[in-house]
Amino acid sequence: MTQEQDSLPSALTAPRRRLPHFSPAMAVAVVALVAAGGVWLYQQHAMETLRLQVSRELAHGQQQLRSTQERETQAQLRSQALERELALVSARQNETQSQQAALSSMYEALTRNETQRVLAETEQTLAFASQQLQLAGNVDAALVGLNAIDQKLAALNRPELIALRKSINHDIDQLKTQPYLDVVGIAARLDTLVAGIDTLPLAIDGNRDPKNKAAPAAPQNALQRFGGELWHEFRQLIQIRRIDKPDAMLLTPNEAFFLRENIKLRLLDARTALLMRNETAFRADLKATNDYLKQYFDTTAMATRNTIAALDVLSRETLSLKLPDLSASLTAVRQSRLATERAKP
Repeated sequence: MTQEQDSLPSALTAPRRRLPHFSPAMAVAVVALVAAGGVWLYQQHAMETLRLQVSRELAHGQQQLRSTQERETQAQLRSQALERELALVSARQNETQSQQAALSSMYEALTRNETQRVLAETEQTLAFASQQLQLAGNVDAALVGLNAIDQKLAALNRPELIALRKSINHDIDQLKTQPYLDVVGIAARLDTLVAGIDTLPLAIDGNRDPKNKAAPAAPQNALQRFGGELWHEFRQLIQIRRIDKPDAMLLTPNEAFFLRENIKLRLLDARTALLMRNETAFRADLKATNDYLKQYFDTTAMATRNTIAALDVLSRETLSLKLPDLSASLTAVRQSRLATERAKP
């Protein structure tokens, strides 16, 4: 206790150390120094943060740059592929255009050749139809030919042939309005008359028909039969007849044969005149045939009367029909042929 008490007063009685004296300037300096240190630390932190952000941005930019470069590379590859495909398409298009031009040229040449062939056939058909009209007056054959031509031209469907089709249709309409003449029927009737000339009885044979003679009585015995036959033969030796046409009775068998052949030739000439539309010659031949029949043949026979009646009916037929010609259509088809031949291949 005494020691502690001794020590305590000594501690209390010991002189105090004097603290250092701080001036305001020093405080301001310290504060400024602390503030500068804080600012420096903040700036360092900010710079570090900025550096990290810039590093991240730079890395992101480099990544985007690499992505952009990759996309650009892919775009260049696609562009090159597209250029190759475009070149291939252009080559195919040029090839297609060349083929199309060649096909068009071939089609034009083929069509032109087909047109020339059809026009040549048309000209031949028109010439034949014109001959049929002028020589034989065959309207039906001319109509068949013109209709066939119109069908061919319609199938060809060429605009430069419109004028030709109009001309042909005009001729068809004209032929359809013509009166009908049955040339085939008249020719068939003439052929029938020619075939029946050999069966017509001559005037010299008119009284030799057994139907006109009285049948002798049937004999009773052989002696009467012999006497009847003898009397019949005696009557055949001498005949008394009235002759109105002495020329007809003086015909020999050879003359009768040539008479029939001459009549046949007259009928055949009438048939030829019918086909040529020569009405004068046709009527003259029929009149000559009629005169021969009335002069040299038995007009009391039914066959002769029917033949004369048929000749009278035929002589009243009108052959001189005014038929149109086909000159306009022939001129049109020739002009179309010249135009087609002068066209550029």
